[in-house]
Amino acid sequence: MRAARSGLALHRRTGTPVHPMAPLPKLVWFAEQEPKLFGRAAHWVGIKDHVLLRLCGALVTDHSVASASGLMDIQTRAWDAEALRIAGITEEQLPQLVATTTVLPGLAAEYAAATGLPADTPVVVGAGDGPLANLGLGAVRPGVVACSIGTSGAMRVMVERPAVDPLGGVFCYALTEDRWVVGGAINNGGIVLQWAGDALAPELGEDSEEELLALAARAPVGSGGLVMLPYLLSERAPHWSALPRGAYVGLTHGHRREHLVRAALEGVCQQLALVLASVRSAGNEVREVRASGGFARSPLWRQMLADALGMPVRFPAGHEGSSFGAALLGMQALGLIASVDVTADLVRIDETVRPDPAAAATYAALLPVHAELYEALVPTFTSLRRLAPNLPPEPPPTAPPM
Repeated sequence: MRAARSGLALHRRTGTPVHPMAPLPKLVWFAEQEPKLFGRAAHWVGIKDHVLLRLCGALVTDHSVASASGLMDIQTRAWDAEALRIAGITEEQLPQLVATTTVLPGLAAEYAAATGLPADTPVVVGAGDGPLANLGLGAVRPGVVACSIGTSGAMRVMVERPAVDPLGGVFCYALTEDRWVVGGAINNGGIVLQWAGDALAPELGEDSEEELLALAARAPVGSGGLVMLPYLLSERAPHWSALPRGAYVGLTHGHRREHLVRAALEGVCQQLALVLASVRSAGNEVREVRASGGFARSPLWRQMLADALGMPVRFPAGHEGSSFGAALLGMQALGLIASVDVTADLVRIDETVRPDPAAAATYAALLPVHAELYEALVPTFTSLRRLAPNLPPEPPPTAPPM
């Protein structure tokens, strides 16, 4: 679907890359693999839509979640007729589209009783996790990028009008009627460190994050010329392909475990640098990066990210960006604050990490290599995919991407 002539046009129109993560390709898969189940489905809904239906009796979905489905036109905020045709579904099978600040009238009696809340408790429909993370980090003004590294990772910047870059390297998701986020998510963040512990240093046991990071710190910046493509769970931005697999390139007799572990962490940061380049290619100014996530506990990883991005990275005091963003959106919907823009002044910055000039220069020199390796290995990834049915099955991942 992505390689078809209409693939990029569909991406630009819906804001969602054509990729297995998105509901649109999943619907096509259902129609092909489970035609009887597909034919019996009365409605296709997201988990939050289902919860709202049970709680409030309203079959609705917000513009933010819908903009990540590949089924909504981001300019008109209506279901896209061509996308629905490709998916083989009708508009009547989807929830009603509503604004993220829509307030539902209250709880059904049984759920009011079950939760102990008054039946007339207002329920705000809300938004998607990624846009809410920007809001929770105070990254609501143009040019301020929100970066997160948890199990997976992402880079997003808030814009006032929806847009996708010419090459289709970023998504565009809604937050409110006049705020959108442009960016990209990667499948492989903290999961790469977990894999390195399991595969390269199993004797350290569980909860070995600090020991692994200390091991990585023993290797030099650039890992002695060792480059890792961290595609352990394939990849999303900016390539949006299910084909890639992880790879170490440049391995020599002199490399040791510390080089392999550090190269894995550097690969994650370099992948985020590629996403940031795509954000800029979409015509967005980038003047500030705010970061959160589990990786922020590590001084090494904080510095590595600033060095790889080649610009200062600011770390807010709290790390619960999405939940704080959800609370703020609810407050706007209920008239408790004038606008979510107030978050820019509410979020306190604890620390700013500035790039080391020498390290930043090394990573800048290696970034084109990182990008070229993906392109060079696409034929290999394709061959491995073709051979996969005839090979012993690959081991399952230790944890799914978030």
